[in-house]
Amino acid sequence: MTKRNVTDTVHRASSVGELLERYRSGAAAGAPEELVELFHDDALVDSHVPNWRFQIQGREEAAERACVLPRPGRFTAFTSEPTARGVLVQFEWRRDTAGYEAIVRQLHAWRLVDGRIAEQLVFCSGVWDRQLQELMAAKAPLLRP
Repeated sequence: MTKRNVTDTVHRASSVGELLERYRSGAAAGAPEELVELFHDDALVDSHVPNWRFQIQGREEAAERACVLPRPGRFTAFTSEPTARGVLVQFEWRRDTAGYEAIVRQLHAWRLVDGRIAEQLVFCSGVWDRQLQELMAAKAPLLRP
């Protein structure tokens, strides 16, 4: 690896780390205005939710969609893995409030261009309320929680 490639790799990793932290922070705050610049102008979001699939295009639309989580809530897991063209992001979001507890798990495949999200493929578990969580624990206990 040449010196230039090492520099490019270090810069890219730093940029991806910053992108991930800004995404996490903006989504947690429910602040699409903090996320808009993370997306390309014509960013495509391809969402797969239980029994449905839809697509949206545009940076404002993508930023708004990133903030659609049960609120109030918090990330209880947020991990990433680099890919050849971007990054895989996996997270768990929990809403724990009196009278309503829910979990959402998502896996995102981001294709990055010039350090911004050009395509975001989203797989979402749907919202698991307390009743569904209890049913899953009884009927299909996890081997690795």
